[in-house]
Order: sequence, then C-alpha cells, then structure tokens
Amino acid sequence: MEAVDFAAFQERADEFENAVCRETEIATFCSGPVWQIAALRSLHGCEEESNFVILNETDTWLVFVEREEGIYFPLESAWMFGCPLIGDPDRAIEILWSVARNTLERPSGFMVSGVLKDGLMHRKLKDLEKTALRFEEFPATDCMTIDLSEGFDAWLVRRSRKFRKSIRQLKPPEGLEVVDARADDPDSLMDRILAVQQKTYKWREGMDIFQGENYVRFYRDILEQLHARGEARILFGQLDGQDMSYIFGGVSGTVYRGFQMSYVEELKEFGIGNYLQINNMKASAAEGITHYDLGMHAAYKERWADHRERYVGVWVVL
Repeated sequence: MEAVDFAAFQERADEFENAVCRETEIATFCSGPVWQIAALRSLHGCEEESNFVILNETDTWLVFVEREEGIYFPLESAWMFGCPLIGDPDRAIEILWSVARNTLERPSGFMVSGVLKDGLMHRKLKDLEKTALRFEEFPATDCMTIDLSEGFDAWLVRRSRKFRKSIRQLKPPEGLEVVDARADDPDSLMDRILAVQQKTYKWREGMDIFQGENYVRFYRDILEQLHARGEARILFGQLDGQDMSYIFGGVSGTVYRGFQMSYVEELKEFGIGNYLQINNMKASAAEGITHYDLGMHAAYKERWADHRERYVGVWVVL
C-alpha cells in the first residue's frame, strides 16, 4: 500500500483514470481525475495543502480529503457522483479499515459516495455495519444512461413510436450549422458558452448554474483539463456564424459524460436542444462511445435513457 500526495496524484491522473475505466459499477467520468480534481479546486475551497488520504495498491485506489477534523469526503462532494473506492472491493475496504485504525490517530468518518445500489462494493461495505462505530446508508444521486454499444440506430429502435416520430420530425432553423469546436481555445469556448447562457430563460429568471462563479470556475477547469487531454466534446449550433446553442461534455475511455447544453430562448420551438443531442450521440457512437451518461435523473431524460443507475452513499465511522 502506497500513500500518494496530491501533487503526485495529479501527475498520475492517467494511471488513476485507467483504473477507474476498468470499473463497471461506478459513474466512470465523475469518479475520474478530471471531475474530482476540478471540484476540489473550484467548488470546495480545498488547497493542495489539505490533508488527503490517497492510497494506491496496484489497481486499487482510495481517494479522500479531510473536510473537517477527522471527517473525510470524496474530492467532489457537491453531488457526490463519484466513488472514492476504486478497484477490488475486498482489498479497498481492508485498506480503508487499516488506515482508519492504524494510521489515523482518532476515530475517523468516511463518506463513501457513488456506490451502485446492490452492487459488489455496496454489499462489501454493508459488512462494515457489524464492526463500525457508526454506519449509515442514504440514497445518492442517480444517473440516466444511454447504451450505445450497438450504435445509434439500435438505441433509436428501442425508443417509443411517439419518440421516434418526434426525432424524425425535428426541423432545425433554416441555415443552422452544427460546428465541432473541441479543438478551440478553452477560454474562448467558455466565453461562448456563457454568451449563449445569458440568452436563456434560466438566466433571465436567475436560476442558471453559471450565475454562480464557483460553477463557472468548475466547468472552466474541466474544459481546460479535457482540452489538454484531447477529451473535450463540444458542438455549437450556429446561424450566420452566431452561436445559438451548444452541447458540452467529455469522454473517459468509452464513456461520454454530458455536462451542460442550452440554446437561446427564441429558438425553443425548433427543438434545437434535441437536434444537437442527436448529432452528439451519432458522433459519439461513431467514435466508439458505448456508454452515454446524461447525468442526474430528470423526467425528460426518461424518454432518452436506457437505464437509471441507482447509487447509494455510506457514512461510516471506524
């Protein structure tokens, strides 16, 4: 078992991501380094000098940061999509127990998020209930996912007749051009995203996520990391060279994770958001994406998703 400081963890991001991509019971992208590191830096006010518990043994990783004295959370704890225990569940929990009892000087609490309900890690964590000083389980943030393993057309066949008809009848504004902007400068891309957001009803009503400066920093950080790794995915819908809509996400292995999408309010009637989503799915399938993560549950996503992946969180004091 090797203790890894945060600077070394960032340098070993590819190694950690490869371990995450081998897992089948977690939200892959949000458990990986890009999402976790951006959240730590931009949402939670943690510095590189914070007290981390980052441990590695071959493909098994534990990744926590101390939020309060003796209380450890995943690096991202705004939504807690990701799982801080990666690899063999038996060994991960053995290491967690060992570090709590033998390395840390006091009883310590660990928040373990992003655990697939009734999956192997969940079942192994429940074994701690017998010996932990405290054990609580609670519903976590579910994810809506699309299966693209057999391609876009196979996904579309699984949709309802009404939904397929609505897709066939999509008619974007005349002259709309879909532009792949993944290679553009991340700062200019973020400025363009914000320019579109400011023309939406959410912005007008003061309920847009980008009206919080910390979330602007978060997604800017994500975009910069993804751009450097060649893993950013962003399409703009343009009329006469002007951005009217966008869809923004990133990839990790064969997983695409959507972040944000929007369009200017006056184009709502054209279904331009759906049009971009379809274009993005086709492009994702063409490049070998098998798992298309739409993010947290929302009623409108039920028509699109093949699965609702249910996650739990566990609070354990050892």
